[in-house]
Amino acid sequence: MRAHQASRTAVKISRLVLYVADDPRRAALLPMGAAEATEALLRAAGLLQDWHLRVYRSQQFRSMLAWTERKLLPGQTTHVALRKRVLHDETRAGLEAGASQVLIVGAGFDTLALRLARAHPGVRFVEIDHPATQSLKRHALDQLDPPPNLRLYPADLGLTSLPDVLDQLEWDRSARGVAVAEGVLMYLGEHEVADFMRGLGEALGSGSRMLGTYVVPDERGRPQLGRLGWLSRASLEAMGEPLRWSPTPEALGALLHDAGFSMRDAPGRVDLRLRYLVPAGLDDLPLATVERVFIADRD
Repeated sequence: MRAHQASRTAVKISRLVLYVADDPRRAALLPMGAAEATEALLRAAGLLQDWHLRVYRSQQFRSMLAWTERKLLPGQTTHVALRKRVLHDETRAGLEAGASQVLIVGAGFDTLALRLARAHPGVRFVEIDHPATQSLKRHALDQLDPPPNLRLYPADLGLTSLPDVLDQLEWDRSARGVAVAEGVLMYLGEHEVADFMRGLGEALGSGSRMLGTYVVPDERGRPQLGRLGWLSRASLEAMGEPLRWSPTPEALGALLHDAGFSMRDAPGRVDLRLRYLVPAGLDDLPLATVERVFIADRD
């Protein structure tokens, strides 16, 4: 991303949450309270006005976006909703299992930490993100009376190692925790990802959990981005947010293993269609699969 500009992708993803929230069939797929918290945060950041919501709710806009999605990446908005849901559910499960600290890397304008910090006042929540994006989020949170157990820390992990950042935060390396990297790792190089995972392996106590997402490769080993992948790649390049890493599940599992994690790939947990759409009677909905969720436990 550009040095002095908040991530456009982060803004887009948050606005998609509001788009899904206005869909009667899919609204319940979102984590409880996510739409309301996202709207409040974006308004406080100056990234959402009444006219935005009128546009998002108009039939003309919704038809246009649905048509574009069918042509480019069918099921993208449903995937965004479900990746928010699974990361919420798995983080909450980690807290119920005894985690006392939660680290969210590259949170953008996501509200996971904000929502859970209010519900779990005895747990420490830390967000690490690029300074340009986080400065705007910090400004917004200051207007929303953030919980005292939520801390934001600006850092560019392309320039500063995760262990160095955590040392400055006096992170408890022996405690059980949950680390979340949603929509982050694909923007790092392979060696940076390996360093990141090793850093988490050293920073999280036994029984901890790591959650994240990754983009699978196409037949040429490039990040798979749908029917017009070349156009999506060019667009991300133009925004200064190119995708750099797309592992196979096997390669991801090997990196996690080297860092001291065991990947949990039971379909009932990582297959979002099976976990959420089928039980809700929504199996007819298209669902993008170019990005996948991973769940790993610290041995």
